Amino acid sequence: MKTQELCKLIDERKEELFELLGDLIRINSENFGEYGYEEECAKYIHSICKESGLESDLFSPLDLDGFTNHPDYMEGRNLGNRYNVVARWKGSQNTDELMLMAHTDTTKIGDLSDWELDPLSGAVKDGKIFGRGACDDKYAIATVLFLIKLLKEQGFEPKANLLLSAYSDEEYGGSHGALASVLKYPANRIISLDGVEGQIWHCGSGGGEMKYLFHTKETVDSAKTTAMAIPVVMEVIEKFAKNRREELENNRFYKGTIIPETSLRYLGIKAGNAGSDLGKGEVLFVFYTDKNKDEIYAEFDELNKELKEKLLPLGVIGDGFVPNTRFFHYVFCEPDSEDVKLVLASSKEATGKEPIVCGSCLSDLSVISKYGSNKAFGFGAGRDFSQEGGAHQTNEYIECDKFVEYTKTIGAYILKVLG
Repeated sequence: MKTQELCKLIDERKEELFELLGDLIRINSENFGEYGYEEECAKYIHSICKESGLESDLFSPLDLDGFTNHPDYMEGRNLGNRYNVVARWKGSQNTDELMLMAHTDTTKIGDLSDWELDPLSGAVKDGKIFGRGACDDKYAIATVLFLIKLLKEQGFEPKANLLLSAYSDEEYGGSHGALASVLKYPANRIISLDGVEGQIWHCGSGGGEMKYLFHTKETVDSAKTTAMAIPVVMEVIEKFAKNRREELENNRFYKGTIIPETSLRYLGIKAGNAGSDLGKGEVLFVFYTDKNKDEIYAEFDELNKELKEKLLPLGVIGDGFVPNTRFFHYVFCEPDSEDVKLVLASSKEATGKEPIVCGSCLSDLSVISKYGSNKAFGFGAGRDFSQEGGAHQTNEYIECDKFVEYTKTIGAYILKVLG
């Protein structure tokens, strides 16, 4: 089958694509960190895959032997009913050549009164599809399910196996679903379909969220003493920030981008808690790095010693640095690799456009590349966090025309790799 034939079919049947995404949005799959609602959505995808004649495996990450002993397992996520689906379309050569990965979970819906449309409606309005998960990341699941159905109906037979991983627990630094998928189903090539429209992510920064905790030595009836410790804490954290900035300015993939200047951002600073816990303080920050976990934690140990000495004269005890998310590994494939070039060629052929090749921050590439395939990279059609209606925002949406273009590009790539 030729790319232009497939693109014509996608245009003719795009309403099916939109409806499939709407069906996925209408299933609540919020992730609350310590628990999540992925089960119903996973079972729905599993049923579609079986109806399409695919081998389909519905499993919890905890079903993998030794998963809780894995170095990248993180406690406290209650994974028992947070299912993954991995479906296999067998090719003439029964080898797992290509895995396309997307996550079923979404961020929290939040205050319903902030939404102009029902966040679980999947409504199509003004050339956009609205709802929680529309651009992060259910459009990607819809894309692959739709393409498999279309290609099977046209008699396309892949020369090797195509796998779809619709996985759980991505949001809020989870990554357990992605980790379990690549451990159980290693594939030669992997694309994470979670990303920003118009970008191919060939590398992902390391890092994560961290908080520094402290408390007053004596019981207090005011947060003043606690607050006085904050500038001291931030002064020391700024040393850590300087190291991150300098290392990324020297990184060949991040040099000349905005990433070095944003390599440490403060997410929350507290002294007391609106009348309670007056003697407790916290500084929460996110950081990006290309150093490994042992190197970073060695820095935190030294900073912690320094803070304990500086805070004690203020009557404050430093409790140390505590991770607020998993540690993300710095990973990359070369920007001019064969597979990246294939996506660029596929996009050019299918849509006349070429994505930019760049780096990302704190994505599931951390575990996908480290434990799955060193050829892995990210390519999505989502909308950035900073955009109105973007990922994690109220009134989340994806533009229909860009959704169709993305589906054409992924379809063209499948034809090139498996045709």
